[in-house]
Amino acid sequence: MGAVGAINTKNLRIARENVRLTTQYVSGRISSVDRDVVADWEAGEALPTWSQLSKLAKAYDVSEFSLLADEALPKNKAIPDFRTARSSIERSEVGINKLINLVLARQRWLEDTLTDADLKKNVVQGSGKNIVHSAALADFIAKTLDIDLNEIKGFSGKGARKKALDYIIQKAEQHNIFIGKTISFHRIEVEDMRGLFVSNDYYPFIVINRGDSLSAQIFSIIHELAHLFRKSDSISNSLEFRTGQGNQNREEIFCNQVAADFLLPIEDFTKRYYEKADIDDISILYKVSPIAIFYRLKELGKIRIEIEDELERQIKRETSDALKIKNANKGNGGDYNNAMRDSNGALFNKVVSNFYLSSKLNYVEASGLLKFNVEKA
Repeated sequence: MGAVGAINTKNLRIARENVRLTTQYVSGRISSVDRDVVADWEAGEALPTWSQLSKLAKAYDVSEFSLLADEALPKNKAIPDFRTARSSIERSEVGINKLINLVLARQRWLEDTLTDADLKKNVVQGSGKNIVHSAALADFIAKTLDIDLNEIKGFSGKGARKKALDYIIQKAEQHNIFIGKTISFHRIEVEDMRGLFVSNDYYPFIVINRGDSLSAQIFSIIHELAHLFRKSDSISNSLEFRTGQGNQNREEIFCNQVAADFLLPIEDFTKRYYEKADIDDISILYKVSPIAIFYRLKELGKIRIEIEDELERQIKRETSDALKIKNANKGNGGDYNNAMRDSNGALFNKVVSNFYLSSKLNYVEASGLLKFNVEKA
């Protein structure tokens, strides 16, 4: 197959940088020659074939046309990376960058599509940036979004954690906060990203990792809401909220502390010391993961020093085993439309569907935005 007649070299570079890939990385995946062909293309010294152009567009998650057109691609803003230790799986990093690219593209689409009359600044975002105490911010978030911890504790039986998570998401989306989840083709490992917040004056987005346990997702969404109320964009992956832990950013520690104060209020823990069985019971009632509860109790000095290390290892081991079982069981099957519906989030699905039903978007455009059949939204 012959080379393309011409290519927009600037767009080629911006598209690559938007997903944070190196020219060497991309070259190694689309060409068999031992040369950095992508660098040559970006420099205008050579042209890709049509087949290579298609592979580039797929790698960058853009249309082939955008790499050929004169119209400039927008350059993505950088999202602060607050993550600590992570896996060495390269595909996970690529998936995170593609996810950020997707969120930013959706925000641009919403801004470009909705009329000036519909554009209203999100008044919740940044409204807690001057609150300096984590417990005070936790209380402010709960009151602003009308989230009642007693409601969360009141969910019981099968599916209690999912009901609690859905309850929090619904409360947030009522304030025009877009909440989504990762999907299988993102291929993002839990240890690499638990949550993401991308600010926008009108359409802030939060994404949580659906591969995580439901109890960890509950903690993560409150953590990301703390980022939203402080308007501090973030990529996050830790449940740790104690100060002085490794290389954690202070903003990340603070937002985790807000989540702990929100979901596990200090005044609720009156026993002198707590054992493993207590932690398991608390996890069931509060819908929070055992490891987050352990960290909370340790912070409060309510775990005996002589059992701290072994208890932490035991809980981490059980959590890891449970996640392996969860991910192994989800391996095959499942409905793609339901998965994408859940991944997009109810609010984004609703906006796109409403535009389609009012004939402001055609079927192909709407289904492309949702990545599933819009008539099944």
